[in-house]
Amino acid sequence: MACDVRNKACKVRIKARSERGMALVSVVLMLTVLLILAHVLTEKVWQSTRQTADAANRKQLFWAAQAGIESARQRLTVDYVSSAGWQNFLTATTLLRYPAAPAWTTEINRLPVEIYLRDNPDGDGDVHSDNDLKVFVLARARGRRGTEAMIESLCGFDLSAIDSNDQQSGQPVTGTDHSSQPVNAYGITD
Repeated sequence: MACDVRNKACKVRIKARSERGMALVSVVLMLTVLLILAHVLTEKVWQSTRQTADAANRKQLFWAAQAGIESARQRLTVDYVSSAGWQNFLTATTLLRYPAAPAWTTEINRLPVEIYLRDNPDGDGDVHSDNDLKVFVLARARGRRGTEAMIESLCGFDLSAIDSNDQQSGQPVTGTDHSSQPVNAYGITD
């Protein structure tokens, strides 16, 4: 009988150990699942944070490039005469391509903005000379992680204001060379 009692006690101890082992395995599996869920949630939060930061960065770059266009308009107006009618800025080798190097670089909100200029197809076939008071301006702002924003605008002097002044003064409108007029007589626009 002692053997039977001992045998029952052995079975009870083995069963208790088996149940403790199963409980341990269950706890480890539940912890693993919880850790995986925590990792997935953390990744989602990081991804969302990065996307928000990238969107803010793209927006900042866009507005910096836009401000670069406005800055270029001002500089083109002021430097028209001193740059020989923008000829000093027009260094492109072909009509439809911008030069490799920027005409100048400006800083807007601590972001470098490169300004490129090229002549528009004005019919003279010369990419180094402007004859219609219009040039293409490309502003490129570069941010971190390789992001950039580029804005292109066809900028030129507002000839309608000049032409209306010419009509009032009795001067002929067609074929008038406006480059000899004072630069502050008219502004540069899109």
